[in-house]
Amino acid sequence: MRNYTAHDIEAMYRPFEKHITHVIVAHTKLRPYNAKNEVQLENMLLETRKACTYALNCFSKMLYPSATNKPFRQPHKYRPLTLVTTEGARWTADRAQTIHVNIALGNLPHVLTTQDIETLFRHTWHDMARQGTDIKVIEHHGSNWVGYSLKEAQQQPSRAWNTNSNWDVGNCWIPTAALNAD
Repeated sequence: MRNYTAHDIEAMYRPFEKHITHVIVAHTKLRPYNAKNEVQLENMLLETRKACTYALNCFSKMLYPSATNKPFRQPHKYRPLTLVTTEGARWTADRAQTIHVNIALGNLPHVLTTQDIETLFRHTWHDMARQGTDIKVIEHHGSNWVGYSLKEAQQQPSRAWNTNSNWDVGNCWIPTAALNAD
């Protein structure tokens, strides 16, 4: 069995890039500088992924305020497209660096503005998941987000496939029915 590369992950993401409408970069409160060993660093990564799962689940519910269970009862139609990578989960001498997630979103209700999306995600990430306040939400206009989000895996190939990979497979979601409707 061969190991995944950044190019393999990019090939998996590329067909869905046309459905991405917004990109989020959200920083945690976790600083790799404070990790005393690899186990603590892996625990920080696990905590980041759990926080991301929780925030994305809460965010999905907030997209449909009059029917909060829609994304969970019919996920292939209403749950947002999410492609997630995690960066910064390696030891550094930079005290200010935090672990952060890059999230590509699609399949969002068309009535939401970028500001609405930022407000909802900021609430779920900072207030509910208790993570950092450094959050950026931008509209995606075909820029090379996929390449940007995989830069650590390109620089250090083992980051594409090992246990502390920057590809957060568990938090990725592709709503097949919604995307095939186009």
